[in-house]
Amino acid sequence: MNTFDSWSPSIDWTRFAQGPVSDPMWHAFREVVRLCHCYEHWRQEAHEAEIKYLQGNIRYGLSISDSKDKMRDAAELADKKIAEMTHAATTEGNPDFILCTAVVVSVMGLGGSLVRRRYRSLVLDTFDAAQLNNTSPMIISRRWQKNAGYSVPAD
Repeated sequence: MNTFDSWSPSIDWTRFAQGPVSDPMWHAFREVVRLCHCYEHWRQEAHEAEIKYLQGNIRYGLSISDSKDKMRDAAELADKKIAEMTHAATTEGNPDFILCTAVVVSVMGLGGSLVRRRYRSLVLDTFDAAQLNNTSPMIISRRWQKNAGYSVPAD
């Protein structure tokens, strides 16, 4: 399953700064961001096809199914990559651990719920990992969620 065969996000990686994050964690983070971009793209495609289908344009039925399949593929790959990140981030308090925790909380929530993932929170167009030195992962994840339009509880 190659999520990028039919559509791949154009992300300007020059707007992302690795800072103190290790190379393996940074590459995993970037892959999660790419997959979240894909998930959101295919979610939007499915939504638009559903509207056209409900307006009587029958030919969009297959497009709905295809888009939802690609959306599920991107979600599955993102979840696997996030799991890899959690296995690699073992030293509490270091930049890798903080980044990983922010990703997990932002996408999966505090309980790691399977019910509602928040992939849109990592559809980022910029990120500077230097902020990991002085910021709680909870603050970072809330910022990502808020910027993505999710309701975020007050501190």
